[in-house]
Amino acid sequence: MGLPPVTWPSQSTARIDSLRRELATAAPDTARVLLLVQLAYEHTQTDPLATIAYGKQALQLAQRLHYRRGESLALIRLGSGFREAGNYPAALQVGLQGLRLAEELREPELIGRGLNALGYLNWEQGNSRPALAYFFRAKAVAEKSKNIKLLTRIMGNIGNVYQQLHRPDSAALFSRRGYALDLANHDLVSEVGDAAMLGNIYSDMGRPALARQFYRSSIRRAQGQHITFALCRAYLGQARLWQRQPGPGPDSAVYFGRQALLAGQQSNYPKGVLDASRFLAAAFAARRDSATAFRYLALASATRDTLFSQTRMAQLQALDVNERLRQRELADQQAEATQERRQLWLLAALASAVPALVMLWRTNRHKQRANQQLNAQNAQIARQRDDLSSTLTQLKDTQAQLVQSEKMVFLGELTAGIAHELQNPLAFMKNFAEVSTLLVDDMTGDAPRPARDADQEFLLAGLKQNLQEISQHGQRATAIIAGMLAHSRNGSGPRTPIDLNALVEEYFRLAYQGLRAKDPAFHTIRTAWLAPTLGLVPAVAPDLGRVLLNLFTNAFYAVQQRGKMAGTDYISEVRVSTQRLAAGSVEIKIYDNGTGIPEAVRHNIFKPFFTTKPTNEGTGLGLSLSHDIVTKAHGGTLTVDSREGEFTEFTICLPG
Repeated sequence: MGLPPVTWPSQSTARIDSLRRELATAAPDTARVLLLVQLAYEHTQTDPLATIAYGKQALQLAQRLHYRRGESLALIRLGSGFREAGNYPAALQVGLQGLRLAEELREPELIGRGLNALGYLNWEQGNSRPALAYFFRAKAVAEKSKNIKLLTRIMGNIGNVYQQLHRPDSAALFSRRGYALDLANHDLVSEVGDAAMLGNIYSDMGRPALARQFYRSSIRRAQGQHITFALCRAYLGQARLWQRQPGPGPDSAVYFGRQALLAGQQSNYPKGVLDASRFLAAAFAARRDSATAFRYLALASATRDTLFSQTRMAQLQALDVNERLRQRELADQQAEATQERRQLWLLAALASAVPALVMLWRTNRHKQRANQQLNAQNAQIARQRDDLSSTLTQLKDTQAQLVQSEKMVFLGELTAGIAHELQNPLAFMKNFAEVSTLLVDDMTGDAPRPARDADQEFLLAGLKQNLQEISQHGQRATAIIAGMLAHSRNGSGPRTPIDLNALVEEYFRLAYQGLRAKDPAFHTIRTAWLAPTLGLVPAVAPDLGRVLLNLFTNAFYAVQQRGKMAGTDYISEVRVSTQRLAAGSVEIKIYDNGTGIPEAVRHNIFKPFFTTKPTNEGTGLGLSLSHDIVTKAHGGTLTVDSREGEFTEFTICLPG
């Protein structure tokens, strides 16, 4: 199977032993409270009962010392212990108490922790919307206080909720951000959880190889510290992935499902036991092994009764209703307090304004006439200013249009001149190639000739083939120059029905091979989603090919540049898709997860001579000519969506 059975190292790790030694000699003060809270945290993923025990000791000592910050920390940690042990009502109760105390203390770190813990509790129960609300509140607190450690946990948790809501794009976005923060901040617990969730996301997106890569990374990293929830999630993800495979797939699915169940049972993690036993019951039912399926189903039923019994669900609902009422009362109290402060401020302002009002009334009569004259003068000055501003704007627009027109005229003349100069040598090259081909035919024809050895025959055959290649490429260059001349005369060839999917595939391949010829070490994931029922599309094939080549080349260049800056964890990808829209038009989307386009320069990218590439790598004409070909020659649109450092997507829309 490629993986050993689950094995747990001793819980007496160096870190836990060190904390216990400190605890043995610690005085009953606030430092001891913090040691107990830390020990509770260290046992969360391996022994939730120990977490509850240490959390209760920390809470009792903090209450005895009137150490309110330690009391809030102990309550939040107790909530995590109860959650891992499957006691959701107790987890919600102490979690809400911890959050209320943190809000009274007005400590952003405690508030963020409390909100994140309550969001995770709701997510684990399948309450996606409340979970998302808690996580986004926690995210706002962490960003405002610049708490990167807390933000690392929250980003991956938001991805978990979006996966639960079946929104894979949003899930992948937040989970990748969380995973990157995990690696940067060396947060192992969050790293293995986010890696397992990324495996689930890519599995649902139909990318099994990438999913397995993340599952294996999660299992390898989680086994060393026996992080239960991540192991259960990763093993179960592997099982579901194998279940879809033929051949040995079902056997491997059962193996990984049992590994997930074993991990949950050995660490008293009811949620993992429930998910794994449900999966195994369904797997054995599909294999018509009723006895084994019933045994796992009974285990799942018993675990579910433990987690979601009617009594516990009633407690959860009551706590949730009380919390909502409390939040509403707080909002009403804040509104009333704000209204009272506003009324007091108005009364104070009125009382202090009475003497000033008397003085103003005395002087107002004298100032009214002067104000009227001043207003009339200001109005006249404003009219003159507006007239001058309008004139200046018109002059600037006219100047910009003239400069643009001069650029385009120069570009047209330059293109026409180059084309005319190249036509003659190309014609000579084509003619001489054809004549040379005829001469070779004469030499190798059926007429009597002196005997030639095999080497001469081989050389003549190679010479003929090379001349034919020269002739073909000369004809292709002549066609390109004809297109340049057509554009220099503001014209284009006639549109004819073409196989757009074939054109996209051809230039997708040519652009990739072109960059690989310059950089053999360059590799990227290429994905083409081409609508099979697209049909023929009226277009000028050579012109549209130039547009596709420009856009594909830019996409491969962008991921190449980001790959040079990013580490080995970056996975580059370029995608292209075609589809026919409801209005009858045809859409081509070209996406890359490269460097992106800065927002400050995005409005300039279709202007002639504008480029963000180094001087020796870009001319600034590719996107400008592409935009003209799509909009003017084909009557379509070319738009761009981008986020710097994340992605760029160009969309071509052509009339059908």
